[in-house]
Amino acid sequence: MVKQSISPVVSKTPPGPRGLPIVGCFPQMARNPLQFLIEVTRQYGDVVHLGAIGSQQLYLLTNPDDLKYIFVDNNKNYTKGTNFKGQEVAITFGNGLVHSEGELARRQRRLMQPAFHRERIGLLITDMTKIIAQMLERWRGIEENTPLDIPEQMLDLTQKIVIKALLGVEGSRETTEIIQAWNTVFVYNSERTWALIKMPVNLPTPKNLRFKQAIRTVETNIYRIIRERKQSGSDVDDMLAMMLNARDELGETMSEQQLRDEMVTMFAAGFETSGTSLSWIWYLLSQHPKVEQKLHEELDTVLGGRTPTFEDLPNLKYTKMIVEEGMRVYPVAWLNSRSNIDDDEIAGYHIPSRSLLMLCPYITHRHPSFWENPEEFEPEHFSPERSANRPRYAYFPFGGGRRQCLGDIFALTEIQLVVAMVAQHFRLKLVPGHPVELKPLLTLQARYGLSMTLERRSSFAPASRRDHASTV
Repeated sequence: MVKQSISPVVSKTPPGPRGLPIVGCFPQMARNPLQFLIEVTRQYGDVVHLGAIGSQQLYLLTNPDDLKYIFVDNNKNYTKGTNFKGQEVAITFGNGLVHSEGELARRQRRLMQPAFHRERIGLLITDMTKIIAQMLERWRGIEENTPLDIPEQMLDLTQKIVIKALLGVEGSRETTEIIQAWNTVFVYNSERTWALIKMPVNLPTPKNLRFKQAIRTVETNIYRIIRERKQSGSDVDDMLAMMLNARDELGETMSEQQLRDEMVTMFAAGFETSGTSLSWIWYLLSQHPKVEQKLHEELDTVLGGRTPTFEDLPNLKYTKMIVEEGMRVYPVAWLNSRSNIDDDEIAGYHIPSRSLLMLCPYITHRHPSFWENPEEFEPEHFSPERSANRPRYAYFPFGGGRRQCLGDIFALTEIQLVVAMVAQHFRLKLVPGHPVELKPLLTLQARYGLSMTLERRSSFAPASRRDHASTV
């Protein structure tokens, strides 16, 4: 472990608002957590002390250099924050990657990495485009000016994609049951995120009972699929197959319990972040017609009306920049946390052991020292010229270091495909007067949803490409 000695000269405490005894700044933060963190950053700078909850000190860090120190330079001193250690998180994810630590986390990551190699993701493209095409076909039957709840549409889409990619299941009873049950689990976990007092999960309250029943439903279906796959020995090319065949250095495979934990983890991470990111991207495009027009021009030139392939994605450069910029402006995983094992020093400040360090992509992604026009939606933020000298952790929608999200390539591929395929056929327009307000829970939601209408568009592909185009 890289250790820094803590001398009396640098044992100062970072500035910050005056908190209350026992609960620190948590009551103020819980009312509107994102706005509170934005305001204290503006007032106190890149390292802010937020008081203590009980004996645990809280800090907010937003400078990319400090994030690199935590994620990379001294990563052995940092574990997942205590917000990942609640009863509801343990019940939901078990010992999946989102919750596990130490040697177990390293073993599981090694076993799972091959399933997320770029080449493996490429094999899933046909399934992804098929499911996207099915949604587009449904949309064609909807009259123009009919409002749609776009977050609901995008989450439905990404849920179907991730279940097909993970479990090889499409349009079945298991699909419907898993999705419905998971939505109950997600709402339950979200409601407890900023609760100062959390009732024990084992108390038989109506909410607790609904949560536990939903978890049982998810587990029952996943275990059934795992056992049926083992018994059939069928050669299905999905992530479950990769997990079943994966062996560690001792030749051991994952237990059914561990497979369940990782399937739940990947399902949650695989659809929620992608679906919500897509929702914000459609909103941003609806507010920036010049960006949308440039997107259409690229799609018409590169694709000529046909369905994109894995080989097309590197040529859809502006589409990718839109995706990256959307995730900069509205990072769905808007808050991460870490806890330090030993005392440490960050930016000249003493950080006592077992503190909770809050890392906020939403704020760092708007840091004026690293982003020109940080509040503006400008895909050119990700042009090679403007990205060249930017610190690595000025942008971290998927976390960083050894705990960076394994599914980042999967998510970026999926989102880029959805944007490309939908924008070839539709413009999405925000319903006039619809309120747009952030709701920071487990993920960065739109408080009132995003009610949008569909406007069909014609392809303006060059004639030489249009003649050979195939339609969705």
